[in-house]
Amino acid sequence: MRRFLAFRQHFLKWIVLFLSAIVLAIILSQTLTRSSSLFYRNTSSNQPLTESSLTTNATTSEIQIQSKYDRPLAHYATVSRNDGSFRQMFVNKEAIADIQPGELLPDGTLIVMETWYSPENLGTVFVKQKQNGEWQYGSFSPDRPNYQMRFSGSCHSCHAPFSKTDFTLTKPLLEAALQTRQVQTAYCDRPGRTPCAPGVYIPNTSY
Repeated sequence: MRRFLAFRQHFLKWIVLFLSAIVLAIILSQTLTRSSSLFYRNTSSNQPLTESSLTTNATTSEIQIQSKYDRPLAHYATVSRNDGSFRQMFVNKEAIADIQPGELLPDGTLIVMETWYSPENLGTVFVKQKQNGEWQYGSFSPDRPNYQMRFSGSCHSCHAPFSKTDFTLTKPLLEAALQTRQVQTAYCDRPGRTPCAPGVYIPNTSY
């Protein structure tokens, strides 16, 4: 009888320890998840924005040259949309010195746009480069950079209304970023790839 009671006491002790370990693991997991979420929301490179949390085109962080997709690129803007998606905009290092406010972008300018469907879901990377005064377009998967580009009528049709900014929607944000050395942000109240009104991309303008 004593042996049975000792066994039961020992068994109950292990049950309590096992349940305590499970509870501790759940608490630790929730804590780490919240911490990770807070860290991600405060990381400017992939920070999704909403209209309520943003004064349109407010600056977020200093632009820096970084190696991405086999190129030295500078992150100059983040454009957030009302469906939770957002775009990260980059320009190639080589073109920066030749970009002048109010002038056409120089030949060789490479614009790289990451399309984020959520903070955890990076989709297609779109690229465009100016060659002999004409924009060439292309796209690739984030893990397979490919800079083969050509003129695309379908791509150009979306950019056609932006002739005043050299057919580049975010050119005003690019110029502001290079002048202030700060990454620019903007909020677009249209979902998906629908181009927004030009005022959305003008710094220091609430639209």
